[in-house]
Amino acid sequence: MNATARFARLELASAKVSARQMMILAVLITVMAWMSGGKESLAFAAVIPLLPVFFVSYPFLADERGHHDLLYATLPLQRSTVVWGRHLYFVALEVCAFLIGVAASTAMSLFVGHRISLTITVLVALASTTVATLMLAVQLPVLFRLGFTKSRWIVMLPMMIGLSPLLLTQLPGVRERLEGTWSQLFTPDALLSPDLLLTTAAALVAAFVVLWTASALASRSLYARRQF
Repeated sequence: MNATARFARLELASAKVSARQMMILAVLITVMAWMSGGKESLAFAAVIPLLPVFFVSYPFLADERGHHDLLYATLPLQRSTVVWGRHLYFVALEVCAFLIGVAASTAMSLFVGHRISLTITVLVALASTTVATLMLAVQLPVLFRLGFTKSRWIVMLPMMIGLSPLLLTQLPGVRERLEGTWSQLFTPDALLSPDLLLTTAAALVAAFVVLWTASALASRSLYARRQF
């Protein structure tokens, strides 16, 4: 096992300290989104992959509380290993959240007797994962450059942007108008077209890879110039 994988495992072990708090927050966010979304089974595939965004600050907060950055400097540990290891940790969280989102949506649809196409469920989860990756790709480089204390704003900004559409749908008449517009622009046959689904899925996976790579490269460059 290389240094990057070992550091990612260290991040996972450190996360156990906050595991209970993270799980409670994840359940609350998921249930609130599910209820506000009309209790649709597909809401789980849309919301659960976004959850890692809410936990992005935890490792950096732990670094500052435990003075881990100074500890890293005294160990035979390159800064690039910290960057790649932490990115690998969040990639693992994203993949797990994606799988849980698909499984939860499928299980709920079977439980309520309203079966949803697995292809659509996977596509929604992929889209949600890509949105979460975009947010993390913005947050992580800033956190690596400034640390938690100086960059608390970047933790909230992407979440506010991402949650704005959800809040707008709660306004009177907005959801009905959006649903009407959607049904006019996209027919079920068009949405379920195999070619469109395959192309969209491939584009989302490619975006996932590109965003994570760009984030890691930017973070490595910024973290290398940071003074402690």
